[in-house]
Amino acid sequence: MNWIEWRPQENILISIKEVLQEALIPDSEIQKNVQDKLTIIQNLTDFDYYLLFILRNENYSEEVRSLSGILLKNNISHVTPENIIKLREECLNLLKDSCREVRQSISNIIIMIAKDRLKTWPELVTHLLKMFMCQDEFSEIALTTLFRICEDLIASQKPQEEIFSLTKEVFPKFTSFIGEENCNIQQEIIKLTNQFLQDYFQIMRQSIDLNQYLRCVINLANTNDIELQKHVCHTFVIYVDNQEESVLPYFHDVILYLMDKSQSEDQELALQACEFWLATTKLNSCKEILTPYIEKLLPILLKNMKYSKYELNIIKDSLGQDSSNQDLAKDITPFHFRDKNSHQDDSDDDTEEQSDDFDDFYIGWTLRKCSAASLDSLAVKFGDDLLTILIPFLNEILNHQDYLIKESAILALGAIAEGCINGLKPHLPYLVQFLISSMNEDQSVVRVITCWTLSRYVNWIVNSESSPQVYFLPLMTILLKHFTDDNKRVQRAALSAFCIFEEEAQLKLIPYIDYILEGFHLGFQKFHYRSLYLLYDAIGVLAQSVGNFLSKEEYVTKLMPPLMRKFTECENYCDDHFIAVLECLSNLIPALETSFLPYSEVVYCHCLQLINDTLMASVNYQEHPTECDPPDKEPMNVAHDVLYSMAMGLKSHFIKYVTNSNLICLLYTTMQDGSNLIRQTSIALYGELVMLCFPFLATNISDYIPLIVKNLDEHCDGVCNNAAWVIGKLCGVMGSNIKPYLTDILAAFIHILKSPAIHRTMHKTVAISLCTVFYVCPEVNVPDMDVVIKSCCMLIRNVRDSEEKDLAFRGLCEVVSRNSEFRKTTFIYFCDAVASWNNPKIDLSQIIQSVLKATKEQYGEEKWGLFYSQFPEPLKSKLLNLYGV
Repeated sequence: MNWIEWRPQENILISIKEVLQEALIPDSEIQKNVQDKLTIIQNLTDFDYYLLFILRNENYSEEVRSLSGILLKNNISHVTPENIIKLREECLNLLKDSCREVRQSISNIIIMIAKDRLKTWPELVTHLLKMFMCQDEFSEIALTTLFRICEDLIASQKPQEEIFSLTKEVFPKFTSFIGEENCNIQQEIIKLTNQFLQDYFQIMRQSIDLNQYLRCVINLANTNDIELQKHVCHTFVIYVDNQEESVLPYFHDVILYLMDKSQSEDQELALQACEFWLATTKLNSCKEILTPYIEKLLPILLKNMKYSKYELNIIKDSLGQDSSNQDLAKDITPFHFRDKNSHQDDSDDDTEEQSDDFDDFYIGWTLRKCSAASLDSLAVKFGDDLLTILIPFLNEILNHQDYLIKESAILALGAIAEGCINGLKPHLPYLVQFLISSMNEDQSVVRVITCWTLSRYVNWIVNSESSPQVYFLPLMTILLKHFTDDNKRVQRAALSAFCIFEEEAQLKLIPYIDYILEGFHLGFQKFHYRSLYLLYDAIGVLAQSVGNFLSKEEYVTKLMPPLMRKFTECENYCDDHFIAVLECLSNLIPALETSFLPYSEVVYCHCLQLINDTLMASVNYQEHPTECDPPDKEPMNVAHDVLYSMAMGLKSHFIKYVTNSNLICLLYTTMQDGSNLIRQTSIALYGELVMLCFPFLATNISDYIPLIVKNLDEHCDGVCNNAAWVIGKLCGVMGSNIKPYLTDILAAFIHILKSPAIHRTMHKTVAISLCTVFYVCPEVNVPDMDVVIKSCCMLIRNVRDSEEKDLAFRGLCEVVSRNSEFRKTTFIYFCDAVASWNNPKIDLSQIIQSVLKATKEQYGEEKWGLFYSQFPEPLKSKLLNLYGV
């Protein structure tokens, strides 16, 4: 059956028309009957034919026709491909229907069809553009349809060639039209064009003349329409963000325009303009560009850093003494600690920073935040040069009687901490004392921002040459005091700042552990959800900072009982609070070591039960997807973390838990889980057990090694890194028994080493494990061995002294000794690598020395002299001191 042959049956047509008419009656009982009737008639094989017949028949009322269009749109997925083609033709004709509501229904149908079939409907966009450019009564619906198609295309993440196919046809017409006098939709066109420029700038660069578009936008800049001004500002931001050179000739006028709009009373317009300063700081030429304007710009930013009425209204319920009030739903999102179960050598990796936006996460991005971020970035670009302009302003407003202006000054002081630290050092003794005293201000917003600003100067405070009583202890004391502030936002700010203080202070905290734990104890008594999450973080950071100095009995008896109470209070594994406690334990246990033993059994049983229950729920969901919900796997992931920490902290005491439970069987399942994080943590745990109780694992090791090798997938960084690490550990305990698996292991390792677009840490881990393979199986060979050895030398030279590095270098020496080609061509890389040791073991030092001397003899005195003359002096010195060569 097709459209051409089909004819309606009169009785059915009448029935459908009556149902549609009834559907227009606003009566709940009638509407229920309509739904029942629709359920029945929708089963007609030619129901869509009737709807289209009614839709295009002007003898029916406009309301009935429009409703038939809505039903047809909702039923598009059931229309056959052949009939879709006919429906497309009809829709293009009906876009010029005399009824506006019918045209709108047709537009919706077109949009629904185009969602998945735009590529196979090339005439659609051309047709709509022609209708739009005619500028008649049908232009509006053509434009509306085009806009919706474009917006859907952005959201759909279609291939770039499909996006380019549309943009090159549509946007040249749009951008030329906004320059015409009769254009009254500039705002809509600029908004849409900016959306595409923001998401697909390179595609748009090929689709439109960016210089022409920019000129059109500049010509519209002086409009009185606030919304249009926002889009104009956004255009300038996009051009700078993408370093589009066509904006350079207009920079002076653009900057003056945006400075003006940055002072607008309309907060959204001022925010959009302020984005420009943040974008400009990403340019290498930022200082050169903004220097002529910086004296006028800085006061604008400072003024905009004051809390707006909008922001104060949002936080109005949390400005006073609210510490006894229960947290709201928005406060219960946990502040998760960092992931630690990817085995990384962090000797030269940047440490992760805490977010500055520790609390006002539910306010969103505001003019205040954007201005502060802009000042922060400008301070980094301009450095101490900013202080000449800023200090007079800060001196004036830091002691302002209006506490909101004083608060904004303290925020500014925090914002410039990174970029202007050298110029500020002479002022810091006064400023730090001022900030510590500001922690006693009556207004909670001042105490909140002072905590953050103090955290920005923690490095100077902790490393000050002054006595601890001058800055260190006063800072620690004031932050601990405000753990129990009567305002919860201040509590959270103090906790966040204290975490940063702990990270910086590290072992300097040891004399004050007891004092710190007293503060934590008071926090357990007073805190609600959000503050508790941050308290768990502070405990974890303390553990990482002082290590096993925290394991003293008097410390453990203060810390563990309240923490375990929180642990046992949670009955729901998926509860965010329970997950937060688990995360805290996972960071605490390695520091407590055997002092955790009294609490280990209950924690182990909980974690094992959690993993069992999650896996069972997952099986139930797979078998009965319509009856069961998929389980939340995050708690199971954190449970793996805790077990991993127990294995590290308890060492041999952990073995009894492993041998008397089904943990190894569970790991066989979780190491195959679809979640990268689950596999990453379970493989890390298995690797720790390899070192701890390999004899227990050995009986079925042949089932597990293939799983580990399968996870050597460079597309999953953390998983691959851990799998490579485990293979190195297996080599250490299995020796040459690893041989049956070497073909697959070596193939994966070499592939990863030869893949340049991989995280350096993964390359390093693979190099260490590969060299360990060479140690236990020195006779193995791989393609391009000299190239592989060179890569390994370059990678493992950056690893700090450790047992892993020791084993890897023994393997490296083996393979270098056997590879004469490497010794002839690129031996300098080996020399550089062995010079990276600070204190190698005596026997390893002798092995390296023998390789160096054997190679020197192979070269001969004359050639070795020429070769050795290429070495930098520091390398010669290291080789002589370490190995006498």
